[in-house]
Amino acid sequence: MNVSKIACRAALLSGLLGLCGALAAPVHALEIKLPQATSQLKASTLAGYQSANSWCVMCHSLDYVNTQPPMSAAFWSAEVTKMVKVYGAPIPEDQVKLISEYLGKTYGTDQK
Repeated sequence: MNVSKIACRAALLSGLLGLCGALAAPVHALEIKLPQATSQLKASTLAGYQSANSWCVMCHSLDYVNTQPPMSAAFWSAEVTKMVKVYGAPIPEDQVKLISEYLGKTYGTDQK
């Protein structure tokens, strides 16, 4: 066995031992503190208000709703449906229409 093969094997063994040592190191949990939510939905007597307050905040800040331009309930229905079907939002099917109507009337172009 020549010197270069011995050196290569020694380097490989050293690297594997280093990797094993790194994997055996203790793992510490990372603590992340999120800021308090400050945004709120516009209060309403519409049934979708409570639904939106319950379901929308599970995935994102209400700032996402409050900063949208005025859109119709049809637009909001497509958005909420996309969140359910594409992003996996756990919104029950019967709540999609209520949320969409609330958003269309309160933040959008639909008649109140």
